[in-house]
Amino acid sequence: MKILVIGAGAVGGYFGAKLAAAGEDVIFAARGVNLAALRQHGLRVESIDGDFRVVPMHTVGAVAEAGRCDVVLVCVKSYDTAVVAAQLRRVADARTIVLSLQNGVENEAILQRELGGPPPMAGLTHIGAELVAPGVVRHVSGGRFLFGELDGAASERARRLEVLLRGAGIATHLSRHVEVLLWDKLMWNAAFNAVTAIARATVGEVLRKPDGRALIDAAMREVTAVARANGVALDPARIEPEIERSLAELTDLRTSMLQDLERGKRLEHDALNGAVVRAAARASVDSPIHRTLHALLACLDAGAAR
Repeated sequence: MKILVIGAGAVGGYFGAKLAAAGEDVIFAARGVNLAALRQHGLRVESIDGDFRVVPMHTVGAVAEAGRCDVVLVCVKSYDTAVVAAQLRRVADARTIVLSLQNGVENEAILQRELGGPPPMAGLTHIGAELVAPGVVRHVSGGRFLFGELDGAASERARRLEVLLRGAGIATHLSRHVEVLLWDKLMWNAAFNAVTAIARATVGEVLRKPDGRALIDAAMREVTAVARANGVALDPARIEPEIERSLAELTDLRTSMLQDLERGKRLEHDALNGAVVRAAARASVDSPIHRTLHALLACLDAGAAR
């Protein structure tokens, strides 16, 4: 199948490289210095499972240049989803499998409004990876790919995608409950990304302070309450184990939002905390913690002005 990866950063770069290394026809849509590096040197993956390089590469600077595709993996930051959705009309039709691998719970609806046709599939990853230089992805942990239809159906196209991913050596789980998984990830992201960015601290530095741990706990509980008010069966019993796991396994982690803040890049707070606030409003419940976090991050978001 002809596969388009939009956003050749850490997630798109790693999974796209795995597919390309397995012999699949992969096109990478990138821009700027990253695109230039990919065209000149290919993509290098420094991985705990063994380093590898994809060269030569099929790259495009504009989505429309890819032509009609069988599979599209959307891996851009959530604030670029609307722009990408408009561009996808040039490469996707009713047969194209469009799958979002982005933060948040609203990207699929944005894509659907623009594309029409079959709804996009949703996915998430459990991976520790970073674009450490143009054309260089460092993979330090994980690499699991979870996805599914938002309505829980075990569709034929989902099974085809599962076979494709597993054939590339990607640890894959086809879920009948992907909406719950998206909210579960949002519960962690909206709390930890926001608090660590505002505090300019690692996960461990926040959790080792009683007030920091209490804030994380309260922020996660608020997401759980909002999810349940919207009919998503997110279990509050997940919170304490996730905090303990984060303290044990992610103590030195500098979250992506903290990294973006320090680099002067645009923040994804609207796709995380803003999504919680909007979902709360739809269910007529309050979300004071995430309204506050969202407002504070908006004040810090120097990258948005550019």
